[in-house]
Amino acid sequence: MALRLKQALLGIALSGMIAPVSLLAESDQHDDEFVEERRLRLWSAQTKNRDLVYSTYLRIAEMQGTGPGSWVYEWSRIGDYFARNGDTFAAGGEREAARDAFLTAAKFFGIARFPAKTLPGQPEAYRKHLHYYEMAGQHFEPRLVVLDIPFDGQSIRGYLHMPADVEKPPLILWNGGIDTWKGDVYNNIQPYIDRGFALLTFDVLGTGESSAWAAQPDSNKLHSAVIDYMQTHPLIDGRYIAHVGFSFSGYYAARNAITEDRLFAVISACGPIHDGWKNTDRAWEIQEALSAAIHMAPDDTDAINQYMQGFSLVNQGLLGSNDSVRRPTLIVNGDLDHLAPVSDLRLLADSGQETDLWIMGGDQHCFGQYRSVVMPKMANWLVEKLAASKEAR
Repeated sequence: MALRLKQALLGIALSGMIAPVSLLAESDQHDDEFVEERRLRLWSAQTKNRDLVYSTYLRIAEMQGTGPGSWVYEWSRIGDYFARNGDTFAAGGEREAARDAFLTAAKFFGIARFPAKTLPGQPEAYRKHLHYYEMAGQHFEPRLVVLDIPFDGQSIRGYLHMPADVEKPPLILWNGGIDTWKGDVYNNIQPYIDRGFALLTFDVLGTGESSAWAAQPDSNKLHSAVIDYMQTHPLIDGRYIAHVGFSFSGYYAARNAITEDRLFAVISACGPIHDGWKNTDRAWEIQEALSAAIHMAPDDTDAINQYMQGFSLVNQGLLGSNDSVRRPTLIVNGDLDHLAPVSDLRLLADSGQETDLWIMGGDQHCFGQYRSVVMPKMANWLVEKLAASKEAR
């Protein structure tokens, strides 16, 4: 069933934590457009400081390099500021203020390593990003649980966020895209934790701390390994595990809805399914992150395009009937997205008996304009599917 939500653009109140700076109007243009405008809007909302994000962006003259005016330097400079604030708050016993400052530091270091920690100085920025996220996690209530989960003879790191006052909660596996990793999603996951879910974030293969492995069409084998591990974890009710995947991981969520029977529900958000993999018109940051994820050179466009055709769930023979999707599945995206177009959303929705399709009118990839409204509704959808799964037992 399809639900088209209608909503006026949200007005988000953002406050500054550094001396006031001039505000860049959204209609203004940087001389060099290093990232798509939607990135700046997203980072402004996540850091709750639009002025700071746009003024920092204006100071950037180059992506390469590590000195003043470079991407990694300017964003890391802001990250260092908030990290020092976090240390001060923590030393004074101000736990909430320390948490917020460390989270903001982690976010700015996360921007500094964007899109794929491939440029000079970015590996160190990424190390600081992880460090300060884990520092913030020491001030979460309950505290962040850092897990090393066995996979392929090695291990992958996961961040387990626990709800308060819930014994052995159900679990959501949560992944972002090729450029949005496990420490980048704190703002998105709170509605789910508030509803009593534990939430495990980890990097899909080819990204973040899982970049030693190249992303492949069947890389949701990582999710199967994580489910193996988490089903018997003492903090979790391993009978009830769901998967939420965004963008590149929205594809893996869709694949899990077809192949992984141990999930009680799946949300595939803005994930390419078939037509999306034919798209060759990529912003540079997507090309950079995608090539890093699949271990190819970013300028080898023809080889990348050919390789990505193998990700099509149609080409793999996994979609072809109205009962291919075996798990309850919610499909969500904006209708203006060319990376995961409406044709892909409808194809997936029409391939299962228990699918829901939410299309956000007038929005782009991963429905940034609607997100603060839709996220709680997505969490409520999972609550309903959890209740149905429990009733069916």
